[in-house]
Amino acid sequence: MQHARRRFSSLDFRAWGVVLVLLVLLALAMLNRQVILLMVDPIRASFGVSDSLMGLLKGPAFALAFLVGTILMGWIVDRYSPRWAVCLAVLLWSAATLWCGLAGSFAELLLARGLVGLGQAALQPASWSIVSRFFPPHRLAFAISVVSTGVQLGAGASFLLGGLLLSEAQVLSAAARESVGLDPWQFVFIIAALPGIVLAWLIFLVPTRSPQLQAAHAEGCAPAPDLAAYLSKNRRFLLFHVLGFSFLSVLINGTAAWAPTLLLRSFELDANEVGVMLALIAVTVGVAGFLFNGWVADQAFKRGHDDAHLAHFSRVAAILAVIGGVGFFVGGSLGVVVACLVAITFLQSFSGVAGAVLQIVTPLELRGRVSALFIMTYGTFGMVVGPSLVALLADTLGGDRSLAMGMAINCAICGGAAAVCLRMGRSHAANAVQDLRAQNSASQAAQA
Repeated sequence: MQHARRRFSSLDFRAWGVVLVLLVLLALAMLNRQVILLMVDPIRASFGVSDSLMGLLKGPAFALAFLVGTILMGWIVDRYSPRWAVCLAVLLWSAATLWCGLAGSFAELLLARGLVGLGQAALQPASWSIVSRFFPPHRLAFAISVVSTGVQLGAGASFLLGGLLLSEAQVLSAAARESVGLDPWQFVFIIAALPGIVLAWLIFLVPTRSPQLQAAHAEGCAPAPDLAAYLSKNRRFLLFHVLGFSFLSVLINGTAAWAPTLLLRSFELDANEVGVMLALIAVTVGVAGFLFNGWVADQAFKRGHDDAHLAHFSRVAAILAVIGGVGFFVGGSLGVVVACLVAITFLQSFSGVAGAVLQIVTPLELRGRVSALFIMTYGTFGMVVGPSLVALLADTLGGDRSLAMGMAINCAICGGAAAVCLRMGRSHAANAVQDLRAQNSASQAAQA
């Protein structure tokens, strides 16, 4: 009993404190990123633009800047202080969100939205690298998944904030126009931006590395290879890993971007009702899903299944293809659509598991850049293609149920493609884990 207590106190308090700080910052990032989702129709009315242009605002405007910034931020994480990278990134995206609220044209809003993406490019590669310094491999998927629950908490906060303020549109509009001439949706952006100025400095509460794992790295790990050599050696694993989770990201982003609009248009709900509903799903079902997926992958990996991370999500992707493809296709009632959203929200949370296996098979000195390459690819693939594909399908199909049909097609195609790619990558993932384990064992033997 005393031994168990000492083991818990020596590792867990410091490590879980790191996780808590990163969770808060990720929640803040998602608040700034997703607060726009309930404001599609008010913004469209203000600037007189189409659904396709709104898809550009929700997807490519953010994602292309995210693409440019991610590689740079991954290099900074490996070469310099990840804590300073995170702090400056939070300050940048907060200022950009504030600018979104002050934008006087659609073009200006597009530019400000891009700067939000540029600032947020640092957070995931930095947080994955930091967490990997505090947890052993068989606990890493769950730890990163806990950090990733910030996605759901931030999304829930964005739905609550946007729904509450937009539901009071008439009162806010009168007060806003009388004072400074702003629309209610602009106030939503401004309020979402303010916490980042203070919370950015939380990252300096995080220590640089666990002393136990630092010693293990110094004594037991093989020298880090060149980045190009590492990518070439592991190209098959990385190909299927990136493709599989990128298709899954398209499914998830397409559904998340247009679910609020589907509920608002199809079921005569107001913005506050939709905001509360989606917030409750995000902070209950969504958080539970992250924890469940991380725990399942860790337990399978601990039992010796070196392909556990990809194997789990190959099954999940197939299930999502069926649930989303069939559910949105036949979903003429609110209950069916909500049930689909609940199931997708619970199953879709892959970032903790996908990030964990990358940390496991990548030497510490390369983790920021390798993580950044993955995040850049699946993030931009999902954020650019997901919202835009659903909008394009809806515009092409036409009719009262065109948006639901577009979401169904997106789920069926991308879920099926993700399942195939991840299944094909299982053996390559196991080989990558075994290769790095063998290298570390050889290095330990040489130093002994």
